[in-house]
Formats: sequence, structure tokens, C-alpha cells
Amino acid sequence: MTVPLSGILTMEGLAQEALYGTYGTGTITSPIHMYDLVNGGNSAGSGNSYPAVNQDCNPNPATRGASYQVFYAHASGGGDPWQLYTLENPATNLASGDQIYSDESGTTWNPTAGDFGMYCYGTQESDCSMWFGCGVSDCPVMTVNSSGVITATSCGC
Repeated sequence: MTVPLSGILTMEGLAQEALYGTYGTGTITSPIHMYDLVNGGNSAGSGNSYPAVNQDCNPNPATRGASYQVFYAHASGGGDPWQLYTLENPATNLASGDQIYSDESGTTWNPTAGDFGMYCYGTQESDCSMWFGCGVSDCPVMTVNSSGVITATSCGC
């Protein structure tokens, strides 16, 4: 969201951001119900129908102006590398509990659960010398569950 970092927040501004993506600009029909801003629609009686933004909360919201970082990893069985995405900036800040995605919209995880070896060729990162506290040459590995959540990290060739 482009909600101001300081000053007074208004319901109208939040509604404008939800409906148009422009805090402070756009016509809003009263009333504005927080329930509808959070959950989407206008079932609580808002004058506008708002888009749902809290879908699955990973991340929240999934497709609203997020800046995904690209990184690459090999599955433990080898083969071609996966191009993966994260909201961590830089991607080398990944840690257990972080969500990763296999598409740039941040909505899916297609690889199966397992171990993935990290490396940095072709990445958009300016500095990818360290993963999980180990250098790239130290074989950094992340273990990912079937939802794309990192469950463990390690260094070890």
C-alpha cells in the first residue's frame, strides 16, 4: 500500500487505497466499513465493493505491489535450477519460516518438498556471497515443505 508513513490516517484514504491503489485520490461512496476493506466485497454495507486482499496471508496481500527478489536453487536430486522468488531483500536474508514461490506473482509453489542447494548465477541480487551464514562455496542448503515454507537451513558440502 502507499499509505503515508506519518500523519493521520483516514478511512476514506484507506478505502481509496483498497479500491484504486491511490491513498488520498478517488471517489468513495459512503459508508466505509473496515470489515469490507479487510475481507473484500461490501457485505457489511459499504457503499463500494472492495477487492479481497487477505487471501491466504502469505504474503499479505499477495499481489499488491510486492517487490519479489529472484534467486536460483538446485533440487537435491540435481537437474536444471529452479528460478524462485521471495519478498526477502536481498534473497540471501532467507531464513527458516520464510515463504518462497515458484512464480513471480507470489501465489504458487510448484516444486515438491525437499532440499534445495542455493547459488547465485543470473540473480538480480547485487551481493549474494552469503546464504544462511555460509558462503556459496560452502554448499548452503534450505529444506522446504510442500507449501514453499523454509523449514531448515544449513551449510555443508
